[in-house]
Amino acid sequence: MPVGLMTLRTATPPELELYHDDPRGFEDFVRGVVERAGAKLVELFFDIGHERAYAIVESLDDYVAVKAVSRILGAEGYIKMIRTAQAVEAIELESGYRGSAS
Repeated sequence: MPVGLMTLRTATPPELELYHDDPRGFEDFVRGVVERAGAKLVELFFDIGHERAYAIVESLDDYVAVKAVSRILGAEGYIKMIRTAQAVEAIELESGYRGSAS
């Protein structure tokens, strides 16, 4: 199951300004948006030096859903990641994808 790291500004867009000084409210809002997209908010981290937060999201696999969630939350980026077991699987698949070298 892919995992994503979404970078969020904590004061904008307008929907999030209400939660600028309310980290719990901000987390609840983000969780609601992510869950309505059929995914799971694993954890939310706040940058100590910038007005930014990082959401670890699981199962937000559909690119159209990523775009919609990103627009609502004013995301500045979304990094897709896989777990160790999935990296092992990818390495095992690699030789089949390469084909035979002639």
